[in-house]
Amino acid sequence: MSVEVRTMTRLIRIQPSDDASVSLGLLECQPVRKNPLSLPLLLVHGATLAANLFDQPLAGYSLMAEMALAGRSVYAIDIRGFGNSRLDAVSEAHRISLGPFPSITEAVADVGAAVTSILRWERVDALDLIGFSWGSIAASRYAIQFPQCVSRLALYSPLYGEFNRPWLDLIADPTDRTRARSDLGPYRSMALADLIDRWNMEIGVPDIGAYRESGVAECVFETLWKLDPYVRANGTAAFRSPSGPLVDLVNVFNGQRLYDAHELTVPTLIVRGADDRTSTDSDARALLSDIRSRDKSYAVVAGGSHFLLLEKSRNAFYRALDEYFKPMKNRPRVVHEEIL
Repeated sequence: MSVEVRTMTRLIRIQPSDDASVSLGLLECQPVRKNPLSLPLLLVHGATLAANLFDQPLAGYSLMAEMALAGRSVYAIDIRGFGNSRLDAVSEAHRISLGPFPSITEAVADVGAAVTSILRWERVDALDLIGFSWGSIAASRYAIQFPQCVSRLALYSPLYGEFNRPWLDLIADPTDRTRARSDLGPYRSMALADLIDRWNMEIGVPDIGAYRESGVAECVFETLWKLDPYVRANGTAAFRSPSGPLVDLVNVFNGQRLYDAHELTVPTLIVRGADDRTSTDSDARALLSDIRSRDKSYAVVAGGSHFLLLEKSRNAFYRALDEYFKPMKNRPRVVHEEIL
């Protein structure tokens, strides 16, 4: 598999308004030629894989670069504790003695810090926003609180609120399945084997090669590990992710909704892989039904799992997002469903 060398993406550091000890990492990918009609786009990652998930150094595997081809500025935020974001030494030491972080409220604050910075730099009043998995919760809550700042919203593999036993078996306390495991510290670690096992579980069929090309999982791991070169006590290399999102996921997978989609008024696209076992069709349809906006749509990409953006079906996903976020003077107000 060929490696694509690009110089378009750079790292910017910003601070959230609620904690001066935190330095947030914000990836920026500027187009070669900007379309003045296109709004900037911000991506929000999920519970485990940081913002570099959207900018893999493999030819054809950077969602940021693909979206920038249409002439839009593309950004991806690392929520505090993830990827390129950093805590100062005192705060990092303090976190070790505390429980899981960040909270969903802190995640929304970090999205807000990114939006505020981007709107100022780009000199626009609103941007387009994509939230992936757990990040769809933060993105939706931000869009509800600040609809004037969000022109259009896309929820990729969203999580709304539906009972999911397999996930509760993994992350809930076995003695009280309404709570996260009691042994959760501020961080959890993921080795390459863990990442491959998780991805294979999402695919759920013996023929993994029908979904994922060889070398992609290794590239994702290497990219994220370089940001946080952690080594377990047994010598295994692993990257770390904050544990706070798992607290939210336990609630979601017990059927608790962390926002009310009836309050979501901005145009919204829901998109997921047809074989996604984490973001289910029934949960997505419940979300679609509850969204108050009359301009809402649901797209399903065949042959894709939860990590659709890095699988063989990714180009259909990229096209769906690019089409949705094209500049439109008079966007029709419709409820639309499409199988891609």
